[in-house]
Amino acid sequence: MRFVNVLVLTGLGCSDYEFDKITDPGAGDGALIEVDPASLNFGIAGSDDDPVVQTFTVYSVGVADLEIDSIELVGDGALSYAFVVDPGSFVLPPGASQDIEVIFDPVGAAAQTSQALVHSSDINNPHVPVNLFGEGAVSELQITPDPLNFGTTYVGCPRENEVLLTNIGTEPLDIFAITQDGETFSIVEQPALPITLQPNEETTVYVQYDPASDAVETGELTVVSSEPMGVRTAEQLGEGAYGAYFEQLWNHPVDPPTDIIFSVDQSCSMDDDVSRLANNFNVFINELSNYSSDWQIMVVNGDDGCSNSGILRPQTNNYSGVFSNTIQNGGGGSYTEKLLTITSRAVENTDQNECNAGFMRPNSLLHIVMVSDEPEQSNGSWDSYLNQVIAKKGNPANVRMSSIAGDYPSGCGSADPGDGYYQASQASGGVFLSICGDWSSPSNLQLLAEASVVADSYPLDHPAVGSTVEVMVNGQPVTSGWYYDSGTNSVISDFRWKSDGAMLYILDGGTSKGPKIFQYTADTAFTADSN
Repeated sequence: MRFVNVLVLTGLGCSDYEFDKITDPGAGDGALIEVDPASLNFGIAGSDDDPVVQTFTVYSVGVADLEIDSIELVGDGALSYAFVVDPGSFVLPPGASQDIEVIFDPVGAAAQTSQALVHSSDINNPHVPVNLFGEGAVSELQITPDPLNFGTTYVGCPRENEVLLTNIGTEPLDIFAITQDGETFSIVEQPALPITLQPNEETTVYVQYDPASDAVETGELTVVSSEPMGVRTAEQLGEGAYGAYFEQLWNHPVDPPTDIIFSVDQSCSMDDDVSRLANNFNVFINELSNYSSDWQIMVVNGDDGCSNSGILRPQTNNYSGVFSNTIQNGGGGSYTEKLLTITSRAVENTDQNECNAGFMRPNSLLHIVMVSDEPEQSNGSWDSYLNQVIAKKGNPANVRMSSIAGDYPSGCGSADPGDGYYQASQASGGVFLSICGDWSSPSNLQLLAEASVVADSYPLDHPAVGSTVEVMVNGQPVTSGWYYDSGTNSVISDFRWKSDGAMLYILDGGTSKGPKIFQYTADTAFTADSN
């Protein structure tokens, strides 16, 4: 049997039957919002004009309460707009409305566009924008580039770049202050302030980045001006880097050699001090023996710089008696109060066939000890004589001058200030003892003995970054008792060691022009007492 399916479509006309109306979800069911007008045009406003106020209205057109969560200003020009009264959040019953007043006070030039975005409980249209248009007839500062990225820069090789300050507004712009924050960023050149920039006029600020370590660093340039914003900032970025690593090794022999010159003012007022030196020479030798038995000593008092005692060594017969006799009776001439002249001549006379030949050995420390109750009175400056001795020796780390002289700078009752002697001692890392006090005490003579053998200056082959220098003794970090001297590019230490052998091993980090930047870490392999 075959079946035939028949579908009948009929239209229902008017009848007496009652039917419920199907609600249109867009026809007023629930909370609904309307905003009018959809845009506001504030026209042109200048910095001297009164702020412009316009109004839009929020309507509740649904059948349920409309909850306004917030109204926010968004967009590039949002800072040029504000609400006369912050609307916050509020509720509008059906049929109610709320006026919202917006004020236009431009902080930038040209077109200032924004939106007042109304957030509500209307599920179909929860975020309704009101477009805001206005044009600022004001000055406006533009800082470019922002951010300024210096990229990777070697530590110790500062890099400069320029920042442009431009008035992109329509009115003159006065700049009152320019400052730079960030420890490694600085302004190296800027215009004289205050300065006025006409529309489209610019000026340049030169910023320097000088990284202190291998780290990412930031800075901030701040400009205070007459534009409506008042204060603007721009960011700088950079990353420091070390370019290379170097190691240096200093070997100290078990019995370090030392060559010592004594030169004493032979004036009559010096008799008691000369006697004290002669009587305490054995104390000095005993202290020196704690550090080295490979010493040479000579007394030089004559104008020609030739030794009055010959070269005294530990094996010299009755060296103590020779020293005492010579220091009290040897030499004396017109230069007796010019001890830098005498001792520098003594050093010059150490070549072969000269009167002091064989005294100054290549790898020994040269220690010059001068004793006087008068200022140094040589014709040249004290540093010229020190540099002359260093040039002859060949290594400033192996030259030391010490002095026993009048207090500096005031002197004392029995001695004038030791001017010249004091400076030479300080500059060479020597010892300065007051001739007015107990300079011949064992503790003071120990200082002189230590200064005769202890190298406290370790010159580095490459310019260093001081903040990267580290020192370790016997594998352990040492944070005190030494410092980096940028003037001489040296590590200066107060380490002391006995004659059982020593080795100082310092890895250094530094910088020079170009890509040679050096990171100093450190290690040592020597027995040392740290003072």
